[in-house]
Amino acid sequence: MERAAFSYRFGSAEFDESRFELRVAGLPVEVERRALEVLAYLLRHAGEAVTKDELLREVWSGRITVDKVLPNAINKLRRALGEANAEHLTTLARVGYRLEGPISRVAVGRQLLSELQLVVGHAVPTRPNFILRRQLARTAGNEVWLAEHSKTREQRVYKFGLDHDRLRALKREATLLRVLQESLADCSHFVDIIDWNFESPPYFLECGYGGDNLGEWATSHLLPLTDATRVSLYLQIVDAVAAAHSVGVLHKDLKPANVLITAAGEDWHIRLTDFGSGRLLDPEHLAKLGITRLGLTVTESVATDASSGTPLYVAPEVFAGHTPTVQSDVFALGVLLYQLLAGRVGQPMVSGWEQNIADPLLIDDIRLATDGNPDRRLASAAELGARLRRLESRRTEAAQRTQAEAEAEHIRAALTRSQARRPIAVALIAALVLGITVAIALQQMAVAARNEARDELARATAITRFVNEDLIGRSNPLVSAKGADATLKEVLLAARARVATRFAGQPAAAAAIRLSLANLFNTIDLWRDAEAEAQLALGLYERYHGPKHIEALRARSLWASLQARLGRPIEAEKTLNELFRLTANDDSDSARYLRAAPASALAISRGDYAGAATQLQIAVTALSAVEPDNTTLLDNLRINLIVCVAVAGDADASKAASESLIKDALARDEDASLTVALAKLAVVRAYGEDHAAVERLLQEAQPVIVERLGENHSRHLQLLGEQLGLALRRGDFENGVRYAEQVYLRARAKFGDAHATTYVTQTNWGRLLQEAEQPAAAAVQLRAAHARLLAIAGAESAQTQEAGLLLAAAELDLGNTDAAVALIETLDADTMESGRATGMWPAVLDALRGIALQQQGDIAAARPLLTSALAALASEEDLDAPGRLYVQTREALARLP
Repeated sequence: MERAAFSYRFGSAEFDESRFELRVAGLPVEVERRALEVLAYLLRHAGEAVTKDELLREVWSGRITVDKVLPNAINKLRRALGEANAEHLTTLARVGYRLEGPISRVAVGRQLLSELQLVVGHAVPTRPNFILRRQLARTAGNEVWLAEHSKTREQRVYKFGLDHDRLRALKREATLLRVLQESLADCSHFVDIIDWNFESPPYFLECGYGGDNLGEWATSHLLPLTDATRVSLYLQIVDAVAAAHSVGVLHKDLKPANVLITAAGEDWHIRLTDFGSGRLLDPEHLAKLGITRLGLTVTESVATDASSGTPLYVAPEVFAGHTPTVQSDVFALGVLLYQLLAGRVGQPMVSGWEQNIADPLLIDDIRLATDGNPDRRLASAAELGARLRRLESRRTEAAQRTQAEAEAEHIRAALTRSQARRPIAVALIAALVLGITVAIALQQMAVAARNEARDELARATAITRFVNEDLIGRSNPLVSAKGADATLKEVLLAARARVATRFAGQPAAAAAIRLSLANLFNTIDLWRDAEAEAQLALGLYERYHGPKHIEALRARSLWASLQARLGRPIEAEKTLNELFRLTANDDSDSARYLRAAPASALAISRGDYAGAATQLQIAVTALSAVEPDNTTLLDNLRINLIVCVAVAGDADASKAASESLIKDALARDEDASLTVALAKLAVVRAYGEDHAAVERLLQEAQPVIVERLGENHSRHLQLLGEQLGLALRRGDFENGVRYAEQVYLRARAKFGDAHATTYVTQTNWGRLLQEAEQPAAAAVQLRAAHARLLAIAGAESAQTQEAGLLLAAAELDLGNTDAAVALIETLDADTMESGRATGMWPAVLDALRGIALQQQGDIAAARPLLTSALAALASEEDLDAPGRLYVQTREALARLP
């Protein structure tokens, strides 16, 4: 669907609707997307009074907002327009806003209204000769596709940006690739940029095909290669990065996905791609080359961009908020070197990584490249490359040193034998040495005690200053412009940025602060920030105390839990396995808790609620023994246990656990309202078809949760999901469909496009559409949800299985029998029962098989399945308002002769 797009002029400002670009006095001005959407709506209704509710509905529809989101957008818009132009934007007290004065508009073309939909076999938009063959990658707002010329079979890669923010990244990448192409004599190790479309959506970069990414290639080609061949291959990556650095270009997101490899005769050829997060050290270099600053305006330059890349490869100083440098890329190169040599491409470096590398010289190279302190890290990619090229000569030198040391030892032994012939002299010398040794030891003990006391005092002073100045002080109006209005999130993020400076030279204090910040960020749902702090804390503890230190184990346990919450179960499992290995011989309550807590989070992320309940019970028991006063953490574990027990099918145990928690909370000498509200939310699943009880509990819990935690918190999202489930069980499908869409949009805004939770809520949306007898619309949502869950959680996940089951039902409703049968064959009743205990999954699968057989005309096989399934479903259905599958089954049986 399309509509006319216009270019508007007022004062010295011009807004091009087709490009979504604001210019003031002829110069582009960078403005936040939402602020520009407000401007676009006001321009389309120039001269009219536009209410605040109308703007919120039109610009932030389906998105989670805060109270000041609209005034903030208006203020940003006024600043961008400048004082004179801002006078056209009038505030109407208690009403809204109006754009007034002389405004002209000129039609500039057509504008796409729907989100970009790319399909295999279709032509690339505006490139009719190139046909889309497969999707290579997808992230939030980005899609990368391989396309092939319909006649010549030439392959090209198209990187699409789905919104204005992604357009900026595409422009930045185009700019940096042009810098490389025009500054370097040899560009063979960078993808070729052929063309681009930055004028109208869909925006894209058109590049040459560079082969498979390193991660995909390694699965089938890396194992047979010798270390020498791997180093030779790796040197191509190092040389490409060094070449980019030589002309002032940082990559900032080096990882296997951005290293492409293709066959070149009997060898392999490397190319780097994806400079969309890159940085130009000297922006003035663009002018020298005559390159336009695509994506860069009068208010932004590439040099100020601070995006940090992919966490696994990000240097610690970047996590701490420092600007990326050449050495930040060197850190990522060090991680890649380890992965290639160890055969663990895409996997993190964990304690004991040295055991996977045979050559001690390569261990030194990796250690120097990945040193957490940039002052000790290798200074450049070129230096790393030079060390690797000197491996053979370094081995020779090492062998010579070993021989020299052996000869020296031989001489020392001979001297010892000679001294044995002079016992008196030796005894005198020994007495003298002993006296000196004792004196030195006593002096060292005194110095060590003094230093330890001094270090403790310095550490206590630094922590006190951090709390007073960086945390508490942030709410002092003399320190923070926001004063008492500063949120906890703002205070913590601001304080986090000063940890590296405040605790320079005090790793133990820095580690303790970072682990505390990780727990605080986790509490307020800032899981990515929490993960970054947990990783930094773990690195510090491991470096200075070893991986088995209790605080290092706590950091690793929290990190595994966060990986699970962030929708990365494979990474979480690896981190958890390492935790189990480190604590294999430790059966203390502390170790049992540290293992069980992340194990429960991992089980929940996979939909295994019965398994999660078992681990949560272990965690609660163990933590009660070692930290009985840690009520906050214990309450959170007990709340999760109540939910998991209910979903696993033990309603009575869930209710009892909820009542126990509420009783304990009310007995404390503190405000227990939030704990009580969360306990009520947790237990609603246990009330099943008692709709009145569920509704009462949700109504009692919601105002407290919103007031204390906010609408954006994961607990409120959980509550919205329960309200959706209530609408489904009541048969209120019309309102349920609208509500399900809102829950999905909120979840997507909260968790992003890489988290399983997003697609569980999309599955629920599809379920409501199916129940509302809209199978075509249901299939659209369920196909998308099933595909993403398959990629994220795997085919054996209960969440993936349930999405597949619902999709099969929708396909049968549409008459797509073959597609439905293929899905049904992947389903397992036991797996789905482990995720959501109903006892009905075998009957549900029989119903689907029976409907499919009826559609295929196999009457003899269909009849017994449909008959038994209908009887089983009837025992659980409200026959006055039966569910869609029951109706499908009954209709299929009625069609049999």
